[in-house]
Amino acid sequence: MLVLLYCCSFNFQVHAQQEAEHDMLRGNIARAATDSLKVAALYAYMKTNLNNNTSDFEPYIKQMIFLSKRIKFKWGLSTAYILGLSYYKNQGKFELALKYADSVVIVTKGDTAADMRTNMGHMYNNRGNLYYNIDDYENALKDYFQAERIFRELHHKMMASTYTGIANCFMKLKNHSRAFEYSKKAVAIARDFGDDRALATNMMNLASAYMNTDNYVKADSLLNIVWPIVWKLQNSKSFYLYYYGLGNLESDYKKDTLKALNYYRKSYSYALENEDVWQQGQALDFIIHYELSLKHKGVKADIDKLYKMASRNSLEENRASALNYYAIWYNEQGHYRKAYTYQKQFQMLSDSLYSNEIQEKTAMMEIRFRVANKDQEIHQLRANEKIQQLNIRQKNALNYMLTGGALVLFGISILGYHNYKNRQKFQQAKIDELEAEKQLAATEAVLKGEEQERTRLAKDLHDGLGGMLSGVKYSLSSIKGNMVLTPDNARAFERSIDMLDSSIREMRRVAHNMMPEVLVKYGLNVALQEFCDEIDRSSAVHVSYQSVGIGDAAVEQTVSVTIYRIIQELINNAIKHAYAQNILVQLHISGPEKRLTITVEDDGKGFDKNQLSTARGMGWSNIQNRVDFLKGKIDLHSEPGKGTSVLIEVDI
Repeated sequence: MLVLLYCCSFNFQVHAQQEAEHDMLRGNIARAATDSLKVAALYAYMKTNLNNNTSDFEPYIKQMIFLSKRIKFKWGLSTAYILGLSYYKNQGKFELALKYADSVVIVTKGDTAADMRTNMGHMYNNRGNLYYNIDDYENALKDYFQAERIFRELHHKMMASTYTGIANCFMKLKNHSRAFEYSKKAVAIARDFGDDRALATNMMNLASAYMNTDNYVKADSLLNIVWPIVWKLQNSKSFYLYYYGLGNLESDYKKDTLKALNYYRKSYSYALENEDVWQQGQALDFIIHYELSLKHKGVKADIDKLYKMASRNSLEENRASALNYYAIWYNEQGHYRKAYTYQKQFQMLSDSLYSNEIQEKTAMMEIRFRVANKDQEIHQLRANEKIQQLNIRQKNALNYMLTGGALVLFGISILGYHNYKNRQKFQQAKIDELEAEKQLAATEAVLKGEEQERTRLAKDLHDGLGGMLSGVKYSLSSIKGNMVLTPDNARAFERSIDMLDSSIREMRRVAHNMMPEVLVKYGLNVALQEFCDEIDRSSAVHVSYQSVGIGDAAVEQTVSVTIYRIIQELINNAIKHAYAQNILVQLHISGPEKRLTITVEDDGKGFDKNQLSTARGMGWSNIQNRVDFLKGKIDLHSEPGKGTSVLIEVDI
């Protein structure tokens, strides 16, 4: 009695000390002045409580992730993701836990720093535990061996944990020799590093392995040795393992059913405290089994707990056990139809849970990851491996053929699509070319018609009206010689003769502008020189004409007339709209290319080029149409107050 009171008192004191430490660590989080200090405080709190009650971890994990992202702290971020992986694994939220594992891989990828490599090892080890919990021993072994390689290179004490995981997988696969090999390695590593928690866990795992092979004496001895270490640790996970091991020992070796049931109930209470659904399922399974054998009244409620918990967390093995227990209980109650229904459901689920293929695949994982330490067992599996590899190669060959065919079809489709688009582009270009030719033909017809009409009018004016006016002048001059006039009438008559002369000159000037005879007789260069000189002599504006290489150039008459009209229009615009004082006209022909460059510059008031799109006059439109007719290029530079410069290039 005194010993019991002492133990209870000691237990109370330990819990009080732990609670005080937890309060202090939570206070450190609240008092942290910077994000980096807060991340450190969050990690310290969760690390201390990792092996105890983790029910309040979620908000701390999310806060650590948020702060680490904000300060770009890779170690803090990867550590928070690992804590999330462990937390959600313990809660049975395996899909969410795997997402956190993927996040660790992304954060640590390519980082060779020791602390980041260590975190990668922790991720593999925790993810291996997750796969083990859902009976995926192939992926569990794969991750455990990855973790072991990293921790061995870093000489890290977590090697003990990975060896334990490997041993557990081999034990599940009934490979007892390999299981004992890795269990003993785990105990040795934990002892070398002086890690009491790891030592206790691994000793209890080794005891469990001995019990699985009916070596209960060694198991009992190990549990007696490990109890002081477990009591010293005072964490729920260690207590769970210890009482679960005692339950197995009492039920299988000492055959004390009531003691076994009490030990399993203790282990279940610690699994509840730690919110580890996998541990809860393991303990509840045995509790129900012995409650049924002892005919406890509360067994139905425990079966309900197991079934709901297993269904909620996708623990199919526990759900199968619950279905079997329902069948047994309803059968004992005389509800045979319900018992049969549950038995049928149990059988269907059990048939789908296990297969020999899992063991074969896991053995292949041992071959891939432990090539350096092959033994006789692996040699025997090589034949099966070769057959599997041959099947894989055949499947791969078929996949390559199908993939190749798909790629060929895809390539043909792409080529066909490009060919179709090219044809469309070619047809559109052809349409555009025909449209341009059509417009040029229309422009050419208009310009030629215009020039023909100008020529006809100029000829009519010069030969018809000009001849008539000259005849009238001659007749009036003859009449004057035969008439006697007063001085006033004589002066009036002379003024009329002068006006008639002016009319004849103006008529000839108009006719000359419409179709300058000099252009037809002497060519473009001479016609432009005379046109510029005539405007310059008028004293309205100073026009300077310069030409290079155009004197001997043979320019087609239609082209000459069009260029003449362009320059004529540009000069008229400079005089009429820009009020220019000086105009420069330059023509230059380059020898080999036969390219004519025309420059017309003035010092007028200039204008905003954007106004051309809204201009109502036809002057600029006529210029543009004529340049297009010649298939030339035009470049206009003008600003208000800075004059205007027009550059035109035409191939002749």
